[in-house]
Amino acid sequence: MNGKEVAALIEQRWEILNRLLGISRLQIVAIEQGQMTDLMRLLSEKQLPLNQLIELGDQLGAANRDSSEDRHWESDDVRWRCRKQQEECEKMNLELLAIEAECEAKLSRNREELRLRLERVDSGWQAVSGYADHSAQATTGGSLDLSSD
Repeated sequence: MNGKEVAALIEQRWEILNRLLGISRLQIVAIEQGQMTDLMRLLSEKQLPLNQLIELGDQLGAANRDSSEDRHWESDDVRWRCRKQQEECEKMNLELLAIEAECEAKLSRNREELRLRLERVDSGWQAVSGYADHSAQATTGGSLDLSSD
């Protein structure tokens, strides 16, 4: 694979990673605001670029198997720009991984908070039910014999 082809693949990778970063940043906001419908839409929206990234990775893998010494570049400037864009891709990839970890942690906290709220509601419901049962028994008063002998 020549340098022009490699540069085109790296540029595609950069564009896909940039798109994924935009979606992932919106994903954090949706989680923070508890907008699960938006979160599901964003996760669905991420699927196509993730698939594209996987396909692109296969193509870049083929380029990596080629000898970089034998690769023809139009100029040193094109090669340098490609290398810089690849470095940016690596940084974006790390940022994506960090955002995903942050999203996972926020979702876990949200799930735990919800579990605690449900436990409090359930405990309150049990207390009200217990009080209502006790109250019903107290108002029936049992039996009193009012007959005279």
